[in-house]
Amino acid sequence: MNMRPTDILKWGVRGIRERKLRAALTILGIMVGTAAVIALVSQTEGIQSSILDQMNKLGPSTISLRPAAGTVILTEKDVNRILQIPNVELVIPVVTSSVRIYGTQSSRTVQLVGIDPSQFGILISGYELEEGRLYQPLSYSEIVVGANVHQPQDLTSPFVNVGQTATIEPISRSTRMVTSVVGSLEPYGMTALVSVDDSIFMSLKGASNFLGRTSYSALFVKAVDPDAVDGVVENIRAIYGNSLNIMTVKQITQIVTSITGMLTVLLGSIAAISLFVAGLGIMNIMFVSVIERTREIGVLKALGFKDRNILAIFLSEAGAVGLVGGLLGITVGSMISYLMPLLVARGFSSQSAQFGGASSFSYLPVIRPEMALLVFFFAIAVSLLAGLYPARRASKMDPVVALRHE
Repeated sequence: MNMRPTDILKWGVRGIRERKLRAALTILGIMVGTAAVIALVSQTEGIQSSILDQMNKLGPSTISLRPAAGTVILTEKDVNRILQIPNVELVIPVVTSSVRIYGTQSSRTVQLVGIDPSQFGILISGYELEEGRLYQPLSYSEIVVGANVHQPQDLTSPFVNVGQTATIEPISRSTRMVTSVVGSLEPYGMTALVSVDDSIFMSLKGASNFLGRTSYSALFVKAVDPDAVDGVVENIRAIYGNSLNIMTVKQITQIVTSITGMLTVLLGSIAAISLFVAGLGIMNIMFVSVIERTREIGVLKALGFKDRNILAIFLSEAGAVGLVGGLLGITVGSMISYLMPLLVARGFSSQSAQFGGASSFSYLPVIRPEMALLVFFFAIAVSLLAGLYPARRASKMDPVVALRHE
């Protein structure tokens, strides 16, 4: 007997409907496996995309210089020295330190960043002021606050207001200073330098004076173009040797891509194991189904159904389970993937708070269409492979023996 594909599908769906609870549990297994793959892989993709976006904000021609522990200190003399290196366009000195800021409600620990206002937009490209203006280059007491300092997420009213004063105090010193809040930034996120939203900014001279510093925390070097970066790095190493930690945007990008790539494979593999476990469940259920429907198989064969028809019916049942489970898994996995960054951000913030910090980390999951399709077809393939052996046994069953089965 020749069967049309629609007839085969109807028989497969009929088998699922007659055993709804069993089918639902099997579909649940496929759904969980598929959702796990989507949710976990999308996190590593999202984290990678977020970090690379931060690197791109600095620009491909940027080089970060930080003193190695117990070696050199960076001063204005080093700025001028590096400016003499061929293909160096600009050197941006930065001073950073953790400080406490006293606002309308108690105090908070934030990052103080001292940078010349003329170079502010180079390191924090694309920033926008929500209110007010940038501080003056020669000001010793004007500050601009990040979005979370101005309006923390856990408060209903602003912590500090533009146009008012705020007292700041270094963590390592007991010297307080009253500052004027002249501006607040729109939400920005993180950069390779600092979490902009959780920081306050003031002039380089003002920060150095307040912290009692005569040296810089870091220097950011801009090469004339990305192709000149390697040559500039070689010249800096020739001068400073191993006394500086030198990082380029290209290096950081390669490291991030490598690490997140390995994490994607690892997490994807772990999640895929649950799909294989679900496949074993399908195989078990299909064996039970074959035993329960032995007499039905005998009747079908007696009516002229061929081996390939019986095989197709049982495979369509397994395939339908994979199809429904895969679709539900992608839907549920996508929903979970957008909830996970909220949990990660909350955990990151709580850990920072334990150490007196106030850092935020946020990202959006990335669900690539090709990844979703791959996982979907993989779920169907696992279901079909799991149902193949039971379906084959059903198709090879002797109709006479099957009809005698009670």
